Amino acid sequence: MRNQILKRVTVILVLTLALSSVISSFVLMRNMLNENIDFMTQAIGVVDYSLNGGQPLEEQVRRMHDFGMREDTRITVIDRNGTVLADSDMDNVGTMENHLERREIREALESGSGYATRYSESLGKHLLYVARLSADQTKVIRISIPYNNFLEYMIVLLPLLTVGLAVALIIGVAVAARFSNRLAADEMKRQMEQMEKDRKIRQDFFGNASHELKTPITSIRGYAELLCQDFAQDEATRKDFLNRILKETEHMTGLIDDILMISRLESKDAEVTLSRVQMKAVLREVLESLEPQASSCQVELLGECGDIALQASVQQMRELLLNLISNGIKYNRPGGHVWTVIRQDAEAIYMEVTDDGVGIDPEDQARVFERFFRVDKGRSRKMGGTGLGLSIVKHIAAYYGGSVSLESEPGKGSRFRVEIPLSGINKVDNPAVSRYTNS
Repeated sequence: MRNQILKRVTVILVLTLALSSVISSFVLMRNMLNENIDFMTQAIGVVDYSLNGGQPLEEQVRRMHDFGMREDTRITVIDRNGTVLADSDMDNVGTMENHLERREIREALESGSGYATRYSESLGKHLLYVARLSADQTKVIRISIPYNNFLEYMIVLLPLLTVGLAVALIIGVAVAARFSNRLAADEMKRQMEQMEKDRKIRQDFFGNASHELKTPITSIRGYAELLCQDFAQDEATRKDFLNRILKETEHMTGLIDDILMISRLESKDAEVTLSRVQMKAVLREVLESLEPQASSCQVELLGECGDIALQASVQQMRELLLNLISNGIKYNRPGGHVWTVIRQDAEAIYMEVTDDGVGIDPEDQARVFERFFRVDKGRSRKMGGTGLGLSIVKHIAAYYGGSVSLESEPGKGSRFRVEIPLSGINKVDNPAVSRYTNS
């Protein structure tokens, strides 16, 4: 039975991972194609607007190409009969064949715009052609750029996909081998259901992470291309583009850091440095670091903590409080407050973060600890949130055998309560209480 389980798990893993890799690559390629088409269509609009009937067409096309386009970009102007009027790569357009039967030209004449991908024998590479009917309806303007088809794209990704498949397969087979001897009939069914659930969670996580990373990557790419093509003519515009790129890279860095933290918390073999953590000092440090954010939002921070110590990772305790208090600031209103109270009894240590902000609707309260879930997506993105903060809080609490709960009422605020049991944790008495405020 052990060999049968290993064989079936191996086949399922190989097929699932291979199919997921191919589908993901195809979807990513289609998204990139659509983005290229949109960008090229906008560029055609700029060319159409810039053409001046009083000057030679070929000179205008060549000048626009040299000034604002990449070297491997080609601009072609064709009349409604398919005759080439100007081309940025050809000195004598009279020798060029009629373009009326080209797919992108036919679509542009019929519907206003069109695109096609073809292999160029003269250049020895695939090209993407995007065409659009001019505003005066007298001609078609076409732009082409080098473009990798799906097969070429897969060949480029093949080494990375192969390594990923091999690693996933080795891990999957090792896990299956470890537990296969203990699986009975009912246990086998339960394990398969759990595997399917885990696969769905990872698939959703991959999709969400890809979506979250795609937005800043697309933005960075767009601004970088504009800078490379000298669309920013003045220093103020250049600095604005560079600041936007910096902001998006900071968002990507925060997202990747949060993903790595969740991965480390879920890993049973992850190394965590434990020390005697003084929660009073950690709270003071977190409040001081969040004071600028709170001040800009006109939110007052207050903290209360006794002389409480526990054997834990100071980084994890800092991250736990940072996410909870920052969440209270983001979902608050001018003049609002965020209270943090850390206390202990004979059974556990309790960390409570309460705000008098906008609150959370009942239907959303059960989902706030899910990865990438945002109660207010617009507010969270504007404040730089990744959608992983509360998920990290839940994982940190679970790492120490604890839990996190939520009480909230729309319009009146929320209270998050973390409970960490004292079993196995060194502790000291708390005779004194310190209070901190940014008021």
